[in-house]
Amino acid sequence: MPDIDVKLAFAIAERLRKSIEANPIPISRPPGKLNITISIGIAGSEGPNDTSEALLHRADQALYSAKRTGRNRVVAAAA
Repeated sequence: MPDIDVKLAFAIAERLRKSIEANPIPISRPPGKLNITISIGIAGSEGPNDTSEALLHRADQALYSAKRTGRNRVVAAAA
């Protein structure tokens, strides 16, 4: 999400997480729905010399942190 800060990205990711959690997916077998949750890792650019690989690595580390600390959460990479 270009041109937004980590705080806003976190809020957007949290809204997405809550929406997915609140809306089970209909399925054809009992019980007729499948509850889905997601974990999201986010990271912000650290300046003009930051690489896309480094940014993706930080977001990936934040994602794994979200999974290790209970899943179904949003974690922002440390700046």
